[in-house]
Amino acid sequence: MTGELVVGDTSAASAVQDVHGAAGASEWKCFTRRTWLHGDWEAVEWARIPPGGVSGEHVHSRTEEVYFILSGRGEILLDGVATEVGPGDVVLTGLGTKHGLRALGDQGVTWLVVEVSGPRTAAVLRGEAS
Repeated sequence: MTGELVVGDTSAASAVQDVHGAAGASEWKCFTRRTWLHGDWEAVEWARIPPGGVSGEHVHSRTEEVYFILSGRGEILLDGVATEVGPGDVVLTGLGTKHGLRALGDQGVTWLVVEVSGPRTAAVLRGEAS
């Protein structure tokens, strides 16, 4: 593939069991982490839960995430409120928001995760606060 730049792909994704306390397997791959990024980025990741799969509810206290739903249909829970999501939908899981995702239908759900440090964490990482 001369002349093409491959930034990341989903080959060799890790099989992950019981994500955030949910039973079952999912797939996950980190494309890049904070140490290779500029700004207040934490990570860029790809994830997939199989049909009927769940990424259990959890809370982030130092980062927030943006989910870009790539394929499949799912139900996102944000602070106990369920909303159906599908390809092209974007979901913000802000600081302190309890969130989880459940696959609906027979396809599973894949999504891109962009994780960003919250203001206090970012300031500490930049050496601006102690």
